[in-house]
Amino acid sequence: QPHAVMNPTGAGDAYRGGFFAANLNDLPIEICGRVGSLAAVYALEHHGPMEHNYTLDEFIARYEENFGHEPVLDRLK
Repeated sequence: QPHAVMNPTGAGDAYRGGFFAANLNDLPIEICGRVGSLAAVYALEHHGPMEHNYTLDEFIARYEENFGHEPVLDRLK
């Protein structure tokens, strides 16, 4: 769930970036989709296409808050 919806600009690019980052790390396709979706949410929550940032640990914590624990996310580290 987004904390706020500020601007959709960049959400599609963020989705693709998250999806392909997970895919390049050989994560299952359904997890690639979730990673992409979460990356897009970060973009939705900020003005502009590149005004957001997060650490990998913050990203994984938020993933697990929304989708549950996923050990394969350690492959992203």
